[in-house]
Amino acid sequence: MADPQMPEPVHLPVTLQAKSDQSIVVTGVRVDLMANDPLPGKGSVVKASGCGGGMTLRVFDVDLDGHPVSIKPAVAQQPAGGVKAGPDFPFKVSSGDPEQLSLRLPSVKRDVRFSVTVEWVSEGEPGSVKLDNGGRGFRVMGPSTLPKYSRSTLYARPSAASP
Repeated sequence: MADPQMPEPVHLPVTLQAKSDQSIVVTGVRVDLMANDPLPGKGSVVKASGCGGGMTLRVFDVDLDGHPVSIKPAVAQQPAGGVKAGPDFPFKVSSGDPEQLSLRLPSVKRDVRFSVTVEWVSEGEPGSVKLDNGGRGFRVMGPSTLPKYSRSTLYARPSAASP
């Protein structure tokens, strides 16, 4: 049974597209922990909001407690019963045929920051790119008593008063 105090997993979408006409083969994704700290006692939380759409996601479950962090294709419940693992690496992307994957991050009980490294091969040469949110990393936190706000609430413009 799920813990009612723990929030649902968070999805971090990653859209992959080659920079040139040459296709690349995405061979994997690595998640590296930058910090694993106790929950903060002061501050406020801006809740994540979704955007995008139109692409079929390749969903991967991330185990932030593993050493090293593990990533594996998500398992989905089938309509006729049973389970089936989702698509895995490798897969091909090009400038005209992007792909999107989603890292499903579990509920955590701490304040966790991490970076994501996408690894690929192009014309026989390996490459990678590190996604680290401008050096700050991506962040997930467990449940806390800090006040929570949505982006739309924070950036909402006040409506003009009627004359």
